[in-house]
Amino acid sequence: MAETVTLEQAKQYFNEYVLHSNAWDEADDKRKQKSLNNAERVLYRYYSEYDEQDANNMLPWEAVCEQALWMLRMNDAILQAEQGVMQVSADGVSVLTKGNATNRIAPEAKRIVADAKDTMGRVVWTVI
Repeated sequence: MAETVTLEQAKQYFNEYVLHSNAWDEADDKRKQKSLNNAERVLYRYYSEYDEQDANNMLPWEAVCEQALWMLRMNDAILQAEQGVMQVSADGVSVLTKGNATNRIAPEAKRIVADAKDTMGRVVWTVI
């Protein structure tokens, strides 16, 4: 079970702040929870300086939400490309990839974490 964000927090986040959330909206609660769990594991491996067991050093929960959505959006073509498949054809329709893995971390999750790092432990002044 995800430690950083609850399913209810994620639902509220997507309902209020994310316009293109169809992959999340169409998933059932079991799939949503699995995506949050997996997203959290991926992010904590990538950002090893954070610790989900330390309430003072957790990743921003919004980053986990964005990563969960990123993972839900992955289609078969992306997953096959990560396995080295370069082309898939069906009924005359062909999908061609470089056969390379895509970026595993959601761009929006990266921005959220970077913003949190920029303000972490600093006093931020606003001059008017």
